[in-house]
Amino acid sequence: MNPRITAIQTLTIVFLLLACVITTTAAEEENKIKISLPQAIEWAITRNRSVIRSSHNIRVGQLGLKSAKTDFDIKLTPSGGVRTSDENNSFATGLALTKKFTHGYDISVSPGIVVDDDNYYSRIGISLNIPLLNRWGKLVNLSYVKSEEYTVRMTQRELFRTKTNIIIQAVTSFYRIILFQHTVKLNSSLVASFKKHAKLAKLKSDVGVANPLDVYRAKIKVKDAEADLVTSIESLQNEKNELKSLLSIPQARKIALNEPAIKIDMIALNLSEAETIALENSIEIRQAIDALNEARRFSKIAKRDLLPDLLLSFNYSLSGESEELRDTFDMRDERWSVSLSSTTDFARSREKLYYKQTLINIDSAKIDLDDTKDKIQKDVRSQLDILNKIKKQIKIRKQQIHQAEGKKDLSQIKFNNNMADNFDLIEAETELHQARLNLLQADIDYIINTYRLREIMGTLLAYDEK
Repeated sequence: MNPRITAIQTLTIVFLLLACVITTTAAEEENKIKISLPQAIEWAITRNRSVIRSSHNIRVGQLGLKSAKTDFDIKLTPSGGVRTSDENNSFATGLALTKKFTHGYDISVSPGIVVDDDNYYSRIGISLNIPLLNRWGKLVNLSYVKSEEYTVRMTQRELFRTKTNIIIQAVTSFYRIILFQHTVKLNSSLVASFKKHAKLAKLKSDVGVANPLDVYRAKIKVKDAEADLVTSIESLQNEKNELKSLLSIPQARKIALNEPAIKIDMIALNLSEAETIALENSIEIRQAIDALNEARRFSKIAKRDLLPDLLLSFNYSLSGESEELRDTFDMRDERWSVSLSSTTDFARSREKLYYKQTLINIDSAKIDLDDTKDKIQKDVRSQLDILNKIKKQIKIRKQQIHQAEGKKDLSQIKFNNNMADNFDLIEAETELHQARLNLLQADIDYIINTYRLREIMGTLLAYDEK
């Protein structure tokens, strides 16, 4: 076989394999989803399954509110029937037009006709029912509607809480990915450095310049660093999977972050300012106030219910009877009536006990409101303390890095001049590596906790209660 042809075939195969690798890599890069922090936040509140599920609850509440309002729609109810006996046959049909008003009274118009073997009967009835005393007014008759409106407001706030919670989770996951990406780079750099130490120690040991203990020390450090690298790579992948789950991205897709610069903006708010903002914007306080108002509304209804039931009814009817259908609608028989009725228990024992319960519920709602305000203030204070603590840690970590760099430089000089073995140098590099990791962790913690402070103060996401 011609060696030249064999070489050409080999080169062709190599080029084809390289082309396949490049094509596969390009396809993977094209398939990779690149995510920025603003995009992650947007997807968190629009694509997360918990958010979507919570928004469904709002739709259910809105449908319930529409259903409650149908009580005051005009209702058209047809009626009819057929009766057969050994004496005669009859057929009846009619229509009831009813309208209830928000003050409690209702009006009904009911035309109808009955046909039997011999005659035609027609009738139109008009009735007006006016509840007096305990059932009169919008307070009582709109109670179901108001309850459904309260339910809608609660579901809206629950959706808001879900969104803010998901945003915090997404931001935390996003920055933890950044943390692990930097950790992987630092660990990879440390592995490479320790491998150089192990190689150099082996060369020196072979010529009798270094102690075999230096070789074992470097090799042990290589394995420790490699173990840390494997752990950080695994943590990075797990955190990416977590972010994909939060943003409803298929787990099979690969993601890459448009990584922002790790910039620390120190919080300049004092405690009093932060508490004021939190008390003005807290969704929890709005809910507690709304619950208190709802308890007061129920108490007012319960107090009204202490009055007896009393119903005033007006009825008017016009009817006619004829052997011919065309004469049936000539109705001349008029009847009217006025009645005042009541089916109440004048002792109102149960109603009085319920009213007392509503007063207790108001006191409980007031306590809940005070507890909520105290909790908000406590959370603000606690979060500011956390940020101040991290701020101090950042300052300490920077000092530690400076000291570790000095120790490494000194150890390097002593090692290069054969004034010390590799123990001090490896130890200095390990301490510098850990100091850098600690500073990175502190920076990330500070950024994440600023978002948590904004969540507590109610400024993380604008709330629009429609």
